[in-house]
This record gives sequence, structure tokens and C-alpha cells, in this order.
Amino acid sequence: MKQQLLTKVLAGTAIALCGLTVAPGASYAQPSSRETGFSCSTSTGAAVTVYQNPQGAVEPWIEWTSDYFSASGYNPKTRCQLVSQRLETYRRNRVLKYITAGQMNGQNVICTANQVNGLCQNLIYTLRPGQDPIGSLYNLLAWRQGQVGMPSTEESSKIPYIDVREKLGENTENEVQLPPFFPPSELP
Repeated sequence: MKQQLLTKVLAGTAIALCGLTVAPGASYAQPSSRETGFSCSTSTGAAVTVYQNPQGAVEPWIEWTSDYFSASGYNPKTRCQLVSQRLETYRRNRVLKYITAGQMNGQNVICTANQVNGLCQNLIYTLRPGQDPIGSLYNLLAWRQGQVGMPSTEESSKIPYIDVREKLGENTENEVQLPPFFPPSELP
């Protein structure tokens, strides 16, 4: 009986968490030590996807400067908010392990992978037509700028897989491989 009640409570909590959105406009100049996760900050004037780590430091990940998708209703601030929400959902569901480049629906994208040389599983964002996916991946994360030797794994495919688990403060020892996570709005 207690096991069933615990299962129901955990399931209800998981459903409630999936419905949460990350509030936009968080300033990474004044981090809150109680909250960890991704959000979109506009405190510097530019839309920036930031991550507040468990120690309370706020790190810029992606600066949104391109207006290419604005005609489709996705200006830099909107893309920042959507991508920050996706990253936070992936982080909470523990499927944000590797960031890589791939294709979805015939378009080049930046996405998550469960393992090195794994499939492109969860969309982070779509690249504009003709944009170099590998070059974009290398330039993606603001915290990688100027950091030679940042962990990335290249195999025979030459597509980099950037391991972000340590950056997120996750323990990578004895980890169980989880199946891909597809948010309801992004089912294949």
C-alpha cells in the first residue's frame, strides 16, 4: 500500500515538473543559491541561455544574436526562452549528457546524445540552412570559448560529442544508460 502511494506521489511530481517553464529574464549578475538550472537572461542586453550550477555560479552557455528565424516568429529572445526550457527539461530528466550535431527532419541541428557516437536524440535548436553544424557546435557554448582541452570526444565520424555531465555537476560513475527522452511536443 505504501509502495503504491509513493509511486503515485512520484508520478504526480514528475508530471508536475514536466509542465514547469523556466522564468525568462533571470539576471546572471545576481544568482540565487537556491535554484539550479537553465534560464534565459537578458540582463546584459543580449538574450543568453545561462546555467546556474549547484554552487550558485551562473554560467553563460549560448548567446542568441542571429535574427535569421525572426520572420518565423523565433527572434533571439524567443529562441533563448525555448531552448533554455528544453535544456532544463533535459537536465531534470537526466538526458543531457552529450551535446552534438546531427539532423532532424532533414535539417541540421544541435542536439543531445546519450553516448559518444550515439544518435541525435533530443533537439536543442535548429541551425539555419547552410550553417556548418560542426563549426556551430564548436562555437556553441560560451563557457568553452578560449578553453583549449575542454572535454569533447571525436571518433571516426568526426562529429564532436561534448560531455556536459561534469559541467552540470552530475556524477558519471556507475551510470545506467537511459532510453531517449522525447517531450510530448517533440515526438518523432
